[in-house]
Amino acid sequence: MKDTEPVYLVRRIGDTLIAADETFSQFYQIEPAEELETRPIPQLDGIDPPDEPYFSLKPLVGQDSPHLYMLGIPYSGGSGMEGSKVAGFEQSLRAESWKKVMYPALTQSRISGLYDIGSGQRLLESVMMQDLGTCQTDDTDSYSKGLNSALVYTEREEALLCCIGGDHSITYSILKSILSRSEARIILVQFDAHHDCGVDAIHQSEMHHANFVRHLLTEDGIAAVVQIGLRGLRSVDQMYKHPKLVQIPAEQMTPERVRTTLLDIQHKFQAEAAYLSFDLDCLDPGSFPYVDFPISGGPSWFNTRNCVVAALESSLPYVGFDMVEGQEAESDERIPGQYEMALRMLTYMMDGMHRNYLRHGKDALRVSQALEGTRR
Repeated sequence: MKDTEPVYLVRRIGDTLIAADETFSQFYQIEPAEELETRPIPQLDGIDPPDEPYFSLKPLVGQDSPHLYMLGIPYSGGSGMEGSKVAGFEQSLRAESWKKVMYPALTQSRISGLYDIGSGQRLLESVMMQDLGTCQTDDTDSYSKGLNSALVYTEREEALLCCIGGDHSITYSILKSILSRSEARIILVQFDAHHDCGVDAIHQSEMHHANFVRHLLTEDGIAAVVQIGLRGLRSVDQMYKHPKLVQIPAEQMTPERVRTTLLDIQHKFQAEAAYLSFDLDCLDPGSFPYVDFPISGGPSWFNTRNCVVAALESSLPYVGFDMVEGQEAESDERIPGQYEMALRMLTYMMDGMHRNYLRHGKDALRVSQALEGTRR
């Protein structure tokens, strides 16, 4: 029988390091070493580092640099819901993740990852990631300094940025910032129960969470917007059509339709990259009820997950992604069980984004270099 050996660093107690084997059946005390020191969190303008990072994961100095960074954007200023609690969602989701700890490997650039019991998959095992923290907000609730700092940093590191909102208007700011430094034509892949193209005779020019897509469609750099999961009744004046707007209703969404639609749109609009945005109200309220504007009759969690995975299998490289519109839990100590559904979806998004990153390494690098070159 082969002897087990330490694989993961699981705890620090003063100067003592505790490691576990692959199956977490044996534990070891190991000697401190420079390469086993915790990788410092980048200190970026406008961002407060996390007290405890997502999944309590602290990558090591000796591991490869992260290629996925996470950023909280605690913003509700673009919401149409008075007293909305979406600004606190990013911290609630971070706290939920502490129940699912991941550990850095001692001798390889990987982490322990997470098991999905339902699918039998092990996710995130090879995804090097780091939590940057939370954007600071000023008197006007602006988070732009932190967001721009994070985008510049991740572009320089040739890494992806995952933003956790906040209301859906943050997607507009993220894409506007990316487009300001890029010549790439980008498809927004949006999972949402609403089309976010609202028309208002009085507040037509004001951008907010319910009309940000209409504003994005005017941007030359947005090749198209593909919306997946739309449902419910609308007044006639609530409907909106645009040559670059493609929609897959919840009743018609399947992984195969998502794949073929994105491929068709890529060729039709000569897109070079994509960006993924997931509004939690895309999920049926039975799966995740903690949103400001829930709509019943949504797709199952499993169908939505499979469609997200299919979207990330695209022949396009993704330049970033976000999750938005969840409500803050009443307290970190009593987070409702459905929050795991949001975390589970985020886990599949991160895992699929990583696979896309590896599959399109050269293309992703080309887009990144385009960003860097235009900034110079």
